[in-house]
Amino acid sequence: MTDPETVSPPAVDTWEGILAALRRRYPGQKDSVLFCINKLQQNAELTLRDFRAEADLYGIPVAGRALHSARILLGLQKEESPASSAMGALSVDVERPRPPRQRQQEPPDDGGASIETKVLAAVRQIQSAAGAQSEQLRTAIREAIAILQRALG
Repeated sequence: MTDPETVSPPAVDTWEGILAALRRRYPGQKDSVLFCINKLQQNAELTLRDFRAEADLYGIPVAGRALHSARILLGLQKEESPASSAMGALSVDVERPRPPRQRQQEPPDDGGASIETKVLAAVRQIQSAAGAQSEQLRTAIREAIAILQRALG
């Protein structure tokens, strides 16, 4: 009987141990966000410049978005920053429900002059031509199969 390999968890005082603990506490977060969380827990006033070099040592690419996400997760910053609220004022409000579009069942009868009517007519003509060609190909394939079956006996 052999002893099963015992894998000891990484020490909590090493980066691997800290990262493992942070992954359990914040599942689904990227390592860059977890690294920022670790640094902000040590000193909430740190900026990206303060620890970017250390992140590079561990091979973790950090950016402003990771620091922002870490601040939100730690409750150091509200979900909406002043920059995002300014951008929200410039962009379309996606939270507001739009009224349903009213589609006309049939295009207005303007003597066939509207572009929409012409395009629809052209599409229908192309579809019917394609359907006729498909039927001709099916007929030709059936005839070829019949000829092959007669030839094979």
